[in-house]
Amino acid sequence: MSTQTNQLLARNVEVFDADGNVIAGFWQYGTLSWDEFHSYLSQFVITGSRWSIFQYDTVQKQRGVLCQPSPQIVQPGQYILLTPAGGSIRVDLVARPVRLRIPTHSNTPAREHYYRSRGRARDGKCLITGLQTLTFRRLKVAHIFPRAHDAEWIRKGYPSKITDTADEACMGGPSKIDSVQNVITLRSDLHDAWDNYEFGVNPNNNYRVTAFTNGNADINGLHLQLDHIEDPTMRPLDELLIDHFMQGIFKHMRGVGEPEWKYEDYDDVFRDGSFDLTNPKIWETREGKQGFELALADRLHTHRVAQQSAQATV
Repeated sequence: MSTQTNQLLARNVEVFDADGNVIAGFWQYGTLSWDEFHSYLSQFVITGSRWSIFQYDTVQKQRGVLCQPSPQIVQPGQYILLTPAGGSIRVDLVARPVRLRIPTHSNTPAREHYYRSRGRARDGKCLITGLQTLTFRRLKVAHIFPRAHDAEWIRKGYPSKITDTADEACMGGPSKIDSVQNVITLRSDLHDAWDNYEFGVNPNNNYRVTAFTNGNADINGLHLQLDHIEDPTMRPLDELLIDHFMQGIFKHMRGVGEPEWKYEDYDDVFRDGSFDLTNPKIWETREGKQGFELALADRLHTHRVAQQSAQATV
């Protein structure tokens, strides 16, 4: 008896090397051009000489038409990366790890963070879809750069780029990682997809939204709505948006894509705001251990900032 599944296909564009290895892919909604795709491939493809992309017949193992950088839209299908003359070429991929994030749960017991109230006050709507609600029940304020990675945030020099004039206590302490310049307000169902880098915003392309995975047709091609933010010290930083966008490319476009926990896995372990340390999903997988460490780091960050604020008032 045949079984049916409602699971969406992950990709409708894939690129192979001459040995048949998948080196790249994504879900094409009809908006991503060859100019863009070539520029993204150049971020993680390593070869000893120039390369080109050709159409590819995976059954006959034959290359087809050359696909040069151009404004033309990439058509769904299979492609192969070869030398410009069509010869084989060794392909390696940049081994840059993706910055793991964990979903934010609305029922997590925590005091109201300043970044949430400030983000809501600044935006008043989802900056992707324009959705407005009376009570913010359908909106969440999301970090662009995750606060659990504050050590990397500092190492990259982001605190010095924040021009937000609020008190440090309102910005997550001296690191300023909770600055309103590091958050955007999103429709609630988009928050976890944002954390998973399923879509990103490219400031270099008129702040257009590019979705890297299937299931995001309703937002792909939209533009981040920032016209209402006149004060530059309140505006999300382009550099942070680019950083987030590149994480999406490395996570979902490079190679076969990175394995990940599903939302249900996180919900099973962290659903009530506590840690279920008896759950084997934490201890039996690398992703589980990393997720636990990040969740703990995020909560310790809140505790540390609260202590710093208390000491500052003494």
